[in-house]
Amino acid sequence: SDTLKKAQQAGTLNPLYKIVLTKGESSYSYEEDRILPSEHDEEMYSHRAKVVLSNRDKEFNDKDLKGYDAVISYGFGKEYSPTSPLAVIDQQFSSTPDELTCTLELEGMPNLMAEDEASEVYQPDDTDTKPVKTLVNAIVGATLAPFTHCHAFEVVWNTGYDPLANTYKPKDSFRVYSGGSRLAALRRVLDYTANVPRFEADGKVHILKPVTTGTDFDSEYSLERGSHHFFRKAYRDTLVFPNRVVVKSRSGDDPQYQGEAQVDGYDSLPAKVKKTRYVQVRLESNNQGNSIAEALIAKAEMGAARGQAEIRINIGAEVSDYVKVTDQRQGDTRTGNLGYIHRRFGKDKWMMTFGFGTWLAVLRYQSILKELETYTDAGQYFPRLNVGDLYVENLLAENMGFVWIDPDNTIDLSKIGDTFDNLPEGEYYYRARKMSLNGETGLTLWEGMKYYIRFSPDSDEAGIRRQDTAPSGVGTGEYWIDTSGVEPIIKRWTGSAWFTIEQAEIDALNKGLLTTHAKLASLSPEGLVLMDEVQVGDEYGKVKLVALTTEGLIFLDQIEDTGMYRKVSIDAVTIDGYIDLSQSGVINKSASYIAETSILKWAGEHGADITGGHTSYDTNRVGGTSDTTIKDGVNRARDGLDSDGFVTKIVPGQYIVLDGNVICTENFIVQGAVGVGKTLYVQGAISAGGGDVLLDTNGIRLIGEHLRFYYSSLLNERGYIYGGSTA
Repeated sequence: SDTLKKAQQAGTLNPLYKIVLTKGESSYSYEEDRILPSEHDEEMYSHRAKVVLSNRDKEFNDKDLKGYDAVISYGFGKEYSPTSPLAVIDQQFSSTPDELTCTLELEGMPNLMAEDEASEVYQPDDTDTKPVKTLVNAIVGATLAPFTHCHAFEVVWNTGYDPLANTYKPKDSFRVYSGGSRLAALRRVLDYTANVPRFEADGKVHILKPVTTGTDFDSEYSLERGSHHFFRKAYRDTLVFPNRVVVKSRSGDDPQYQGEAQVDGYDSLPAKVKKTRYVQVRLESNNQGNSIAEALIAKAEMGAARGQAEIRINIGAEVSDYVKVTDQRQGDTRTGNLGYIHRRFGKDKWMMTFGFGTWLAVLRYQSILKELETYTDAGQYFPRLNVGDLYVENLLAENMGFVWIDPDNTIDLSKIGDTFDNLPEGEYYYRARKMSLNGETGLTLWEGMKYYIRFSPDSDEAGIRRQDTAPSGVGTGEYWIDTSGVEPIIKRWTGSAWFTIEQAEIDALNKGLLTTHAKLASLSPEGLVLMDEVQVGDEYGKVKLVALTTEGLIFLDQIEDTGMYRKVSIDAVTIDGYIDLSQSGVINKSASYIAETSILKWAGEHGADITGGHTSYDTNRVGGTSDTTIKDGVNRARDGLDSDGFVTKIVPGQYIVLDGNVICTENFIVQGAVGVGKTLYVQGAISAGGGDVLLDTNGIRLIGEHLRFYYSSLLNERGYIYGGSTA
């Protein structure tokens, strides 16, 4: 507030500071009377504090404060200004002759995010459409797949942020590997723009583009009254490295784009200090490349700034603030962005040191690297580097050695940590159990090793061994190739004994894994068998390629006729697959080519075939009697019957039955032509009345009382013969 700002500019020496610790329903607050000299540091990607509390009254002996949320606040009068929230990660007790203390180690939001590790790989392809802003929200908000298990923070995009975050899509240029830091992922994706994060007192992550030019300062420091007074200052002019950035499309992208940016005065720099950084990313235009290059140069200039000042604590100072320092003693002015803030408070301490740029962090990390690297004429060189997990975008190596490959380039699977037993089968190649596969001799089973075979894809597998002694522990149906004799003998376990299998079963085995092999000349480079090299067997042969469709079906047109079988024309077959006899030329319809059966006979060319020798009527007349009046046609008498089987007309003709029965209607009439006697020819006997009346070569046999004679009708009885009983 303005009141708080005026209070601290007035130079009063009654500052306020406190720490509030909360966890669930528990809350503790400690102020100046409890806080001993402490430290509180803030950088762009790190917030740390060490707060020392007096424990003379043993206030903290029974308190476990690890995991508590902590907020350090500074103020004047009765007003406080909180800083970015922290968390207690360590609690330490100390005892000296003069003091009992409890020291709390605290870390802020960026440090906690640095401890968050990716649970899986995030590797988008070159068609990904997520812009930088979406990725930042997903990383901080814990919605990006590798970080969904992490605590979610809210993101605030401050007014004036770099709009490149809305349009630039890193695509596969941005990746997250399993175990990678969430904070590092946030930094990398923001590096495509001029934006930086600021972890503020509201517990949110603010994204902003720092102000680096102009006269609108967040704070001004000078020796004049009414300003933030500084006690000491120092600065150093330094070159910016890199001082030129070139951003270009990745190799293989089409079309190719490129952009670049450089520091002011680059052209006047000596050639030996001109240093260019080359960056390859996915680009959509040259302008986009220029924007990314300008963002990288701006951050390089911020990081390279040198200068610091020591002042009383400015309770409103934040990292990335744009400030001005005026030194009337030296007669100069410095402007820049705060790269770090170092506060010291407690008891008589109320001081703050700030610095421009990120050089303090850079120096700290460089000192770590210098302890690891050895400088030679070749430049930076690591004589030995042990790495747990190494992810490399591009690798150039003069020599590569692997502990699982011996000097003869033989792979030692035991050193890989896996075996073929766990390797999945592929599209063309399959695992084989411990055996020898040779292109000339086929498969060789190892002595004493158990294998499994199937005779068809749907059958159960059967075990098989090759050895000179009977195997033990076998199941019913398993095979044993007995090699104890001159020639191997194949046996099968019946459940109680070994049975030497018959040839038919051996033939079945010959079609399977045991004795089948493929010659090397029969295999294509992909491992497929060349049908041209397959020999024709006793039951199966090859099919020419010209006889096959692209779907593998056989063209009937390509099948040749033989001396016994021929193809059927498609015109002679119905759509249902039946032979269509209505088509001409489909079948020879001459009766001479239709075979007779025991029931169905065909008639001769000049008359009915009615004799045992199947001779024509012209040669052997009926019963040896010539009758030239018999009409043509067989079974014409049926034309005289109506649908109910009653006689409607007399149809002259002949009716011939061989070895069959004649079923008559109520009136069975035998009539010859007009003027010719009526003759019924019967070869055998005529029976009526269930056998009571019999007419055969022995005469007429009648069983009954009367033999009656009629004239024209049953009403005109002319007489009868009576044969009653003897009684």
